[in-house]
Amino acid sequence: MPARPGETLALWEALSSTTSVARGASVLVALGAADGLADAVRMPLATAARAALGELRERAGPQVQTVLTCPDCGAVLDVPLRLDDLLDATGDVPEGAESGLVTVDGVVVRGPTTEDLLVALTSTDPSAALRDRCVTWPAGVDATTPDPAVRERVSAVAEELAGASALAVRLDCPDCGGDVAAEVDAVALLADRVADEVRDLLSDVAELAMAFGWSEADVLQLSDARRHAYLDLARRGGAR
Repeated sequence: MPARPGETLALWEALSSTTSVARGASVLVALGAADGLADAVRMPLATAARAALGELRERAGPQVQTVLTCPDCGAVLDVPLRLDDLLDATGDVPEGAESGLVTVDGVVVRGPTTEDLLVALTSTDPSAALRDRCVTWPAGVDATTPDPAVRERVSAVAEELAGASALAVRLDCPDCGGDVAAEVDAVALLADRVADEVRDLLSDVAELAMAFGWSEADVLQLSDARRHAYLDLARRGGAR
């Protein structure tokens, strides 16, 4: 079911009125998945990213186009993103992760949240700060020099917990054969889609307001079919 104009405007306002770091939390609030921003910033980034993917799927259909540039030859590539495949790839969580925590070899790993990111960004080493907040090593274990095999298992679990917030697309450049890779920012993709929809919607509001003297509320109450019919009438000189 297509999103109602008022819902689209509310989501656009939520996305455009916050920093890029906190936009995922804003999505959760706007979609009703969190009671408020204070609650949303404590929810996993993967939850916000998956919610954004689902909303994008509802608005754009099963596929969206992205553009990547080959780092080797500079070729500009049109790359389709199959949203159902991305959603499927984020559907599984590590065994025992229902509580948001996974213990591997005595190490407790937690999926990062928006709050973790905001705190980490105030550090001189954000990556290390984020890791320290999300990975708790057993007492007496030096986190800087653990067993390499343990570190590898911990890293694998952390990547699984990141889920939809750590998706990436990778392909071979058709021009030079080079490796092209890029992260998939589900929240940014949704923000771009919603911004395009709002641009068209506000253009319709402005056109109908000038043609018939209606308010924004008047226009937004119209169904899509009626709004388009009135736009057609206005463009054919039907306004009086």
